[in-house]
This record gives sequence, C-alpha cells and structure tokens, in this order.
Amino acid sequence: MRPYGLFDVPAVTVANSLTLFPYLDSISNKMDFIGINYYGQEVVSGAGLKLVETDEYSESGRGVYPDGLYRVLLQFHERYKHLNVPFLITENGVSDETDLIRRPYFLEHLLAIYAAMTMGVPVLGYLFWTISDNWEWADGYGPKFGLVAVDRANNLARIPRPSYHLFSKVVTTGKVTRQDREQAWKELHRAAVEGKTRPFYRAVNKHGLMYAGGLDEPTLRPYINRDWRFGHYEMEGPQDLLSRLTRYICQPFFLGGKAEPETNDEELVLQPLELSV
Repeated sequence: MRPYGLFDVPAVTVANSLTLFPYLDSISNKMDFIGINYYGQEVVSGAGLKLVETDEYSESGRGVYPDGLYRVLLQFHERYKHLNVPFLITENGVSDETDLIRRPYFLEHLLAIYAAMTMGVPVLGYLFWTISDNWEWADGYGPKFGLVAVDRANNLARIPRPSYHLFSKVVTTGKVTRQDREQAWKELHRAAVEGKTRPFYRAVNKHGLMYAGGLDEPTLRPYINRDWRFGHYEMEGPQDLLSRLTRYICQPFFLGGKAEPETNDEELVLQPLELSV
C-alpha cells in the first residue's frame, strides 16, 4: 500500500500500523510458520484506491509489483527473525484471462522470493493462486486466476493455458531461465506496444477511484507499456499538485542517464537454499 499524494501519507501510515503486524504480534509465540498472501500493490487516494494509469493491473484491480513481495519478506523477517520460523508464500497470483501477464508475473515474483532468500529470509515454499479458474467472493466467475481455464459452457472442460506448461517447467527443473523470462516479457511488451486490450472487472469513477465490488461484464483496459519486472520498476513520487510542481522545478538539478540492464544468455538458477529452522 502506498500513497498517491503527499496528503495520503497519514492514511497509509495509520492503515499499515493497524493491519500489518498487530495480529501476528498477538500470536507470535504460537506460530510454526508465517504465511504471506501477496498479489500486488494498492495506491491510496483520499478515501479510496486509485487506478494509476501508468501501472499494470490484474483483471481484479491489483497493481502488479513484484518488488513489493521482496520488500514485504524483508520487512516481516526483520520483525520476526527472533522467532526462528520459516515463511510460506501461501497465495500469489494474478487474474488474467489472456495469460500474457501471468507468465512474467510468476517468474518475476519467484525471482523476488529468491532474492529475499539470498538476503537470509527462510522461505519454505510457494503456492500459486491458482490451479484452475475459480469463483471469487467479490467478483464471481469473472476474473480468471487459473493456470488452467475452465470452460463452463462445455461441461467444465479444463484447458491448460501456456502458463501451466511454463510453471510446470519451472517446478520440475528448479530454474527460471533467462530465455523464458525474456520470452514471456517480450510477448507482453508486444501486446502493449500494439495497443491490445484485455478484460478489467473494476468500475472506476471520474476521479480514477476503483469501487470495491466487481463488474458483471468487464470493461476493456489496454496493456501498459511499463517495465514492472523485478528490479526494474521505478517508483514514482507523490502525484499531488504540490509534489509534481516541486519535482518539475528541481528536475534540471537531477539530470542523468539511466543505466542499461545487462543482458546475457546465462541461466538464473533457483538453487534450494538450506534452512536452519
């Protein structure tokens, strides 16, 4: 959760203080592991959640942000490392009927988890949400979360999506290859450049705030041409008028080129890391 504008900082601070740690603190002496459900980031604006036009979203309105899982794991580990218990990623997934977002989504989140493990966070396992399209409490059968599609008009036939085969490959080999990572991102990036659209199940008012309930019939939202891969997402500052004006005035003093990411054909191997629990 992050603030949209400078004046949303107090609301985010209060919300985080009330929701992140109090419950776990109250049961901390009874935990065998810490479960993390992570889908993405939410941007608070006033009394609602802002749809940021330059961010990529799932069909159900969650901002795609793999770096956030890395940050959450480090944050929780720092607070609870004295308990000496492991973490489980108990839910992580994205609603995406087109399956173009899902493939880079889980690859980048797995890389985020691995990066946290190399920093000493003991992650015991990862559960992807979900195997097949399901019924959502707030959205019904609209958003499609499954690695496997369910054809409800054809006797509930199960049809594996491309992400099913890619996820199976990662699980059986223990590797996220650079080739798979680049191919998954290339296909999504091409769709964004070509201006293609996909379903979106959140109503948005004239102020860009999303309503909580899902739509019975989706609108169409374009894919966003923004690099949200792990380690690539560039966080924007507060978007209120005062903050934007300040950045505009100060911009000439902070000019500089962006470093180009290194590219090579080496594999990114997710080695099992030994846990001392």
